[in-house]
Amino acid sequence: MKTSAVPLWISGVYAVVASFAFAATASETMLLYPNIFRDIPESLAQTQQFMSVVAVGDVMRPMGGVLTLCALPAAYVAVRYRTGRGWTAASLVFLISGQFLLSILYQWPRATVLFDERDRHSLDEINRAATEFLIGQGLRTAAALATAVFATAAALAWYRARILARASALAARPQPA
Repeated sequence: MKTSAVPLWISGVYAVVASFAFAATASETMLLYPNIFRDIPESLAQTQQFMSVVAVGDVMRPMGGVLTLCALPAAYVAVRYRTGRGWTAASLVFLISGQFLLSILYQWPRATVLFDERDRHSLDEINRAATEFLIGQGLRTAAALATAVFATAAALAWYRARILARASALAARPQPA
């Protein structure tokens, strides 16, 4: 019973952080992006001015780092103890491919076109980059949801193992006559 307490906490913290990251990603997509992409290129310039103090990347990149730091011990305990291994592996696949690599390899170059190098591109290129960025954002949001769901399933597997161990220990106790 005691051996599952620390892994349950580790897996639980990973699930909570993954769920928070999904909530932040979904909120960002629903609340900010309709305004950012409403009237290209004027809305992009206005957004850049609005986000001159704190931009989306200033929040999301550190949160992604924290999520990754929480995923590493969760992966370790899943491999070490074999509980929730498949769920944790699935969450890591979506975290790495659908959030980390998709952001770096697909989203960031388009964000550069939309915000940093906008005056170097034609309106058609900017519109195409905006459309591709929104498609990538939809995929990133879906990956964040999958990461959170699978991380939560892994935490629930740990919780189930803990409850079953507790029930087994209680059943093994000698009953008073």
